Amino acid sequence: MEPSEIHLILNPTAGRGRAAALRPEISRFLEERGARAVWHVTRRPGHAGQIVGELPPGAPAVAVGGDGTVHEVARACAGTGRPMGVLPAGSGNDYVKALGIGGNLRRAMEVVLAGEVREVDVGEVNGELFDNGLGIGFDAEVAAGVVKAPAYLGGTGRYMWSVAKLLWGFTCHPARLAFDDGTVVESETILVAVALGTTYGARFRLAPEARLDDGAFDVVWSDRVSRAEVIRLIPSALRGTLLRHPKVHMHRAREVEVELGRVVPAHVDGEILPPTRSFRARVLPRALRVLAPLR
Repeated sequence: MEPSEIHLILNPTAGRGRAAALRPEISRFLEERGARAVWHVTRRPGHAGQIVGELPPGAPAVAVGGDGTVHEVARACAGTGRPMGVLPAGSGNDYVKALGIGGNLRRAMEVVLAGEVREVDVGEVNGELFDNGLGIGFDAEVAAGVVKAPAYLGGTGRYMWSVAKLLWGFTCHPARLAFDDGTVVESETILVAVALGTTYGARFRLAPEARLDDGAFDVVWSDRVSRAEVIRLIPSALRGTLLRHPKVHMHRAREVEVELGRVVPAHVDGEILPPTRSFRARVLPRALRVLAPLR
């Protein structure tokens, strides 16, 4: 592989087609700086991981898409030593926020060209790897509803639309959380978030103090809440002050087991998981190498 080649894995449907439209801009930016864009276009779910496995040894894999694309690329890179880069082109773009890049495409392209390689954590739940977070309950129901939201609303708008739709029929779920330090919590909760990154659903800062490289999850859950309380909690989640509420709790852990009283929707990085009421999650410390801003 020539040192000037940048391998880009493009999901053309990400961001309701926005990712595909960015291809000329990205190619031009790289070429003006002496790099050559080598494009690999995904054709189906799971294809991004296959593409990563076929890249030249050691070549960074740069995901161009949303958090679903990043999820597939990260899963394929984890544990292999292959670095991963991210160019945000989706609706949520949560992982680039956790990396300290933000949603600015130009800055992300500069990081791909001249950033540093960092080692960050990966999560595993029931055998499924994830890079940003596991959401159980309301969070997963919101993620599932986003795909039905009108495209013109944009990323944050579609999440808010989904939240509003769910407010009229949500329920709290009996849950038991057991942490690796021996702490056990029983609650009726609207959600459990097992976070590596800080942000879910584009702007919801459920775990504002989470770090990608501290070897631990920030596990966030609520006590039983009413519809009126959920409405009041939403602005706090957007501001990153959710953990100040007396009915919202956080515990830092390397492993956590969550048992629900009944089957509850769940997702990792926005991808819906098979139905279950039992979750066992653990951190894989520094299992992923990522291109990140210089420190």
